[in-house]
Amino acid sequence: MSQTQEKQALKDAFETAYSSLNTAQKEAVDTIEGPVMVIAGPGTGKTQILTLRIANILLKTDTAPESILALTFTESGAKAMRARLHRYIGARAYQVPIYTFHGFADRLIRQYPDAYERIVGGKPATNIDKIVIIETILNTAGIKKLRPSGDPAYYVKPILSILGELKKEYISPDALALIVDEQEHELKGIEKIHTKGAHKGKVRGEYTKLEQVIAKNRELVVIYRQYQASLTVGKLYDFEDMIAQTVLALENNDEILRDLQEQYQYVLADEHQDVNGAQNKILELLASYHDSPNIFVVGDEKQAIYRFQGASLANFMYFEDTFAGTKVISLTLNYRSGQVILDAAHSLVAVDSGPLKALRIPLTASAVAASIVTSQNFSHTAVEDAWLTSAIKKNIEEGVAPEEIAVIVRTNKEVETIALSLRKAGVLVSASADGDILAHPITQTVEALINAVLTDTDESALFTLLHGSYWGLTINDVVKIAQARNYDTSLLAILSSPDTLATLGIANPLAALNIVTVLETARAQSVSEPPHRVLEYLLTASGFLDYVIARSPFEGARVIRRLYDEVESLVLNDNQSTLRSVRDMFTIRRAYGVAMDAPYIETSTQSVKVMTAHKSKGLEFGVVYVPHLQDANWGGGASRTNFTIPLTTVVLNDVDKIDDEKRLLYVAMTRAQHALHFSFSATNSTGKVLTPSRLIDEVDGALVEQIDTADATTTFNPVGLLSQTAKTDSLDTDLIVAVLSKRGFSATSLNNYLKNPWDYVYRNVLRMPELQPAHMQFGTAVHSVLEYATKTYSVTGALPNDTIVKQKLESALGRLPLSTHEFVRLLDKGLTVLYPYLGHLAATVAVTTKEELNIKVYMSTGIPEFPELLLTGKLDRIDIDQNGRAIRVVDYKTCKPKTRNVIEGNTASSDGAYKRQLVFYTLLLRLYDDQRYVTNTGTLSFIESDAKGIIHDETFIITDEEVEALQQEIIQAVKSILAGDFLTDEALITSSSYAHLIELLVHRYEN
Repeated sequence: MSQTQEKQALKDAFETAYSSLNTAQKEAVDTIEGPVMVIAGPGTGKTQILTLRIANILLKTDTAPESILALTFTESGAKAMRARLHRYIGARAYQVPIYTFHGFADRLIRQYPDAYERIVGGKPATNIDKIVIIETILNTAGIKKLRPSGDPAYYVKPILSILGELKKEYISPDALALIVDEQEHELKGIEKIHTKGAHKGKVRGEYTKLEQVIAKNRELVVIYRQYQASLTVGKLYDFEDMIAQTVLALENNDEILRDLQEQYQYVLADEHQDVNGAQNKILELLASYHDSPNIFVVGDEKQAIYRFQGASLANFMYFEDTFAGTKVISLTLNYRSGQVILDAAHSLVAVDSGPLKALRIPLTASAVAASIVTSQNFSHTAVEDAWLTSAIKKNIEEGVAPEEIAVIVRTNKEVETIALSLRKAGVLVSASADGDILAHPITQTVEALINAVLTDTDESALFTLLHGSYWGLTINDVVKIAQARNYDTSLLAILSSPDTLATLGIANPLAALNIVTVLETARAQSVSEPPHRVLEYLLTASGFLDYVIARSPFEGARVIRRLYDEVESLVLNDNQSTLRSVRDMFTIRRAYGVAMDAPYIETSTQSVKVMTAHKSKGLEFGVVYVPHLQDANWGGGASRTNFTIPLTTVVLNDVDKIDDEKRLLYVAMTRAQHALHFSFSATNSTGKVLTPSRLIDEVDGALVEQIDTADATTTFNPVGLLSQTAKTDSLDTDLIVAVLSKRGFSATSLNNYLKNPWDYVYRNVLRMPELQPAHMQFGTAVHSVLEYATKTYSVTGALPNDTIVKQKLESALGRLPLSTHEFVRLLDKGLTVLYPYLGHLAATVAVTTKEELNIKVYMSTGIPEFPELLLTGKLDRIDIDQNGRAIRVVDYKTCKPKTRNVIEGNTASSDGAYKRQLVFYTLLLRLYDDQRYVTNTGTLSFIESDAKGIIHDETFIITDEEVEALQQEIIQAVKSILAGDFLTDEALITSSSYAHLIELLVHRYEN
């Protein structure tokens, strides 16, 4: 297709999409000048109008794509916006800056690092870091109200929660102090003593209550100040600080603000109802240059589920107050749900008067003709869950696609239990939640292993381990060993003695002896090895890792990977280098209720979805079930008010206190297209009597069909249902497609795929736990030193001296999870190779370089169902000439020098991965939006010298034919993944991802 034909096709696509819009949508797309606020309810096409409006701006004005800034809340939302925009403006869609708010802040941090001293010089504070800081402040700062003697740690989590909210609303310690001053002024206006009646002479309750509030808030100011100081001293920052520091940078640096105001002529913000105070401030500052700025926001107050009611309403009032002449457009035609569902949802949130009335506008169904809402009450949750499973299976039997069915619940715990119940009934399920794995059986077993290593004199820990079937002991062997234990003979003595085991008639004595061997070896390792290496040994030598992966590969990968990451982060970020510190981490998390969340691994895209209401935002399904509608879940859950601080000026006296819960249920209800099913149980598994949610009473009963379930107990057998065999996990190639769409290819993942697709699946899709080997850690440290050295040379014209190089290497190695022995060995090796290489560097590096350039681009594939592919890369170095143009890309290699034949894949044992990496980088730069960096010269620079002490740089001129060949190779890989024909048996046999891979897959195929 020629460029002229392509432009015409894009124009036709835009005009077709535009012509399908309704009147209000066209008004939103056409109003491209001045402040505009669109109230867009669920299913009203807000993503469509956002993208068409951007396309319209580019069509009707001479605005460059780079001058339009679009901000949203999630990466998936940003990706969806860009993908849709691509339909109308083609490749220019990749030039439009579309970010999440935090992604935008991250971009500014990299662009203006000097304005972000705390962020650039620090690292994110972990939950444990924050707890320790607050504990320290409470114990040392003379705090009384917020450190009750009966439970000194009672306020730790509430304090962290309120500090997060304060930062989100851009309330600094000084600003909080002013708020408390206002509260004290209010207190002076309240009569303190009752002057008449039965309580004459006593202090008024209203006065006492506010007095207590002020006392707590005054201490909170002290804690807030010290907390910020502690973060600074520890070179830490909160996630919320990225936004707060961005506001500070824009307020205090006119040059940065003017740069951004000149660059972004149009600003658009999605999901405005959930924008917090600090994010709103960013929008305000970006738009502050003009009296009537081109700022466009889309939101729906009814779907504000991430902020409290007053704050979400404040956004709508704030916008009109801040930007004079704001045009307000309401979208009321719904293209998702039937009218009965829309009316039922509206009846839940409708108000008769006040500022919310204008925002809570009823929607009209425009695409779905018929719909139904039902409600069913059951005697017991087991009966309800059995009915739910049966109903879903019946839907599927009647032809409803599994992916068109969703179960939406209130809590993550319900996601786990319902997903498990459906799997046991043979239903393919995707659980969309971040499950807390602290209570997971795998986590508990890992803790038991650690406890047994740390408590060699505690028989109970060893006794707990004995029952783990992963050791290979039969239940009969376990009973024999347990019964042989007495006051004179310890469990350890029995397990350590071959003779005793033989006397007892143990069928597998080697398995019993292995328990002691594993524990003693791990105990010895824990003296000198970092904890993640001890944990790796425990899980592999005990057989637990293979046991878990063989029986539940996806769930095992999810939990164990998360545990590995957590333990390794203790070593990396917190310098916790003992196994005992790992156990302490578990203890702290449980004491403060700090979850260890791990995302579920989706095993099939053609599966029933189970998710929380929060996770359902933005999705739609043909059939939606909302079970467990008891009051404790929806509406009546007890919540304590620890701090009374006015975070917004909006006061809603006419709105009930459970309005936040109403909006959450509203979101769940409006996910349904054709059928919405409520259900509730009278009692739970413990016999507790449950109360129906008060929210159901708010839904217009005339719209809800009540289903009789009087004889449900005889119809369903929950015990029999739960005894069914679980369907074996299998890998759906649609999952690979989804991951490829999200992550794309890097040079490494592409090489993994081309080497063996199973390696790609296990390393880049499932991301099975792999501890970084020492040689890779060595490479990480050396790359860090070289980045510093080249940057120094580029700025000063001289390399750092040997002392500084040593300091930088020590610092880089110190950030890695290394044992003392490994640290010393790698430091010695690093200095041995770095000192001579830096002399070589001085003779070859250009005066100007660009270090560690991160690139994300999109490549057109020509495949209709997968039109573009994300490509990513991190380039070690680009040398720049005097005209500011790239001379070559340099990639450091910390292995022994390779010959050109090996690099190009011309030997029997090489696959050309080294050369392919250089071609990949050339392709990245050609697709990159900065033409200064385009070059067809690539160099592999080997840090280590050869046997003769010579350092090798192997330079290649990358041809157009090689780039084109790589593009076709990538496109063919995408086609193979889409076709699902890439995971062959031959690839399986040659895969080297994991030693237990063959066993795992044999187990899967046999089942």
